[in-house]
Amino acid sequence: MKKLYILASLAVGALTFTSCEADKEPVYYAPDPATFVLNTPPLANQLYVLENGGEVELTTSQPDYGIATVTNYSVDVTLADDFIEATEDTEANYVTITPTQPTQAKIMLDAKTLDKTICEMMGIKTYAKYPEEGIAPVKLTMRAHAWITDVSSSLCVSNNIVLDAVQLYNPFSPLPGHIYYVGSPSWVEPSEANAVFYEEWSFEETGVGTNLYIGSVNIPAGKQWFRLYTELEGWGGTSYGPATNEAVVNITSTAITLPEITFTQDNWTTPETWAGGDVTFEINLTDSENPVITVKEGKYVKESYVYLVGSMAGWAEPSEASQSVYDNWRLIDNSGSGIYSNTFDIAAGDLYFRVYPELTGWGATPYASDNGGADLTMTLGDAYKCATGEGCWTFNWTGGKITFTLDTTSDPATLTVTPATE
Repeated sequence: MKKLYILASLAVGALTFTSCEADKEPVYYAPDPATFVLNTPPLANQLYVLENGGEVELTTSQPDYGIATVTNYSVDVTLADDFIEATEDTEANYVTITPTQPTQAKIMLDAKTLDKTICEMMGIKTYAKYPEEGIAPVKLTMRAHAWITDVSSSLCVSNNIVLDAVQLYNPFSPLPGHIYYVGSPSWVEPSEANAVFYEEWSFEETGVGTNLYIGSVNIPAGKQWFRLYTELEGWGGTSYGPATNEAVVNITSTAITLPEITFTQDNWTTPETWAGGDVTFEINLTDSENPVITVKEGKYVKESYVYLVGSMAGWAEPSEASQSVYDNWRLIDNSGSGIYSNTFDIAAGDLYFRVYPELTGWGATPYASDNGGADLTMTLGDAYKCATGEGCWTFNWTGGKITFTLDTTSDPATLTVTPATE
């Protein structure tokens, strides 16, 4: 009986010990940073072509925090051999990228985001700035960060890895560039941080790569100082000014050409007698070393368009791919009035069409026929209310010149089609 009693006591003790072990909760502890490793990809010494799209995959060892928890990851990239942190006088030499799935140890970087990041690190921030001849493959140094949200001691920084050859492409949309008016009365720094401010103080390129810019700004009365910047890169960026500081520009209703333009931080000024008001600038940088800038009084109104889409245009899709087609089927507003009009020479036949405000593809347009989504036969010379939809306007045309007018100032907009008067 004593032996059985001893065995029973041992069993109770074992159960008690097991129960105590089971009651212990996992405890967080700061990980050993050296154990957080960013693995070198198997193809690190081969060519990474970012234009192929998709994602660049990196893998890591997960930090051991002693508990099961959600871990965040990010990646630093630099074109240098090592990472340099920011100081009071200098910026860091790297950029941090957030993965597409930031809580996964298998780190996936969007190829286009990586490409754009590298281009911007090289000072290429617009479509037009990307070299036409392309860029040779670059070497990229990378490291990873891991951390638990709101736990500072959890932060780990990995080792560095190197991708020997990363092939870039132009990741920017082919949008027109801008020249920026910088000066009084505000003297806001021409930097990316102030891009929104400079939307109202810039001159837009007439088309991608034309190097012709036009627009207007409102210059207050009296003596005002200004120069023109080509980029929002801070005070030290490239700017055009006069060969002689404070050269006076006498602005009139007749366009005048500014003399002796040069790369400088000096300023033009308006005279003390300047009454103030809108001034239109036309800037020709086709020869960037010898720019031509003209100014005159008055507000510039950018020509805008809507598009006739239908049988007369061969039912080409109203998309950017069909831009060359729809350059011939535009209704034009060149005064900012909101009234679009144009005259076309169209062969005889049944015409079917609707009007699109932009070349963004098929779908409903606010300038369709107001007939419950169905086609509507027009009487030439009458004004018809527009509706949102895909219903067509239609009429039989005997051939010759005919004028289409869309009035967007009325509510709803109206469309009128009339035979053109010679």
